[in-house]
Amino acid sequence: MEIRRFFVEPSDINSTFVTLTGDEFLHMVKVLRYKVGFKAIVCANDGVERLCTVKEIGKDFATLVIDKETAVDVKKAHVTLFAGLLKNNKLDFVFQKAVELGVDKIVPFVSANCAETKFSQDRAEKIALEAAKQCGSAYLSKVGALENFDAVLSSFKDFDTVLFAYENEKKNRIKDCLYKGKNIALVVGPEGGFTQEETDKAKECGATIITLGRRILRAETASIVSCALLLDHLGELDYE
Repeated sequence: MEIRRFFVEPSDINSTFVTLTGDEFLHMVKVLRYKVGFKAIVCANDGVERLCTVKEIGKDFATLVIDKETAVDVKKAHVTLFAGLLKNNKLDFVFQKAVELGVDKIVPFVSANCAETKFSQDRAEKIALEAAKQCGSAYLSKVGALENFDAVLSSFKDFDTVLFAYENEKKNRIKDCLYKGKNIALVVGPEGGFTQEETDKAKECGATIITLGRRILRAETASIVSCALLLDHLGELDYE
């Protein structure tokens, strides 16, 4: 049987055992039909893969014995993507690909040009979980609640560097920017992009305005391209 991947909280792990509960327990037992003795890979957002054996399956929990721990990923930087809300569930695609690339957190927001105002955090978290499993990540990206643009601006102070993608910027590219630390925010707008007023406010709050090149990109493409360029520049896509 294929060895499947599961995510838990650090508090669910002690030196030799892992306790699986909640949705991951249900997925293991009800969907995948795991039995005592089956193998699993367990991750707790610390870059470590734990090869485990199921020892006990209870009514609402499973206990797994840790057979081997392997450090597989060390974060060189931490990237949060602020993504403008998109129409027709297009943001689902952004969440999936951003997780696959290794973004730490994705926060959706509503700004002046957003045509959509509804967002399901539960749906997004499920997409993030499936994407993390599919790509073999040892990290599970966090999904933030829907924010308004002013709240996004207020959060800039929590980051070492903030990059703000604006279609009328012609010079600053991701690889040209000065990075002040390892905690980085990347802000990409909705269909229609940002207004000049929003861009001016972002700059006043400390953001560096960047360009993604001379071509006009769809909003979902812009998010994925900017994540890939930034993570590659930071060395997050390297093997070592």
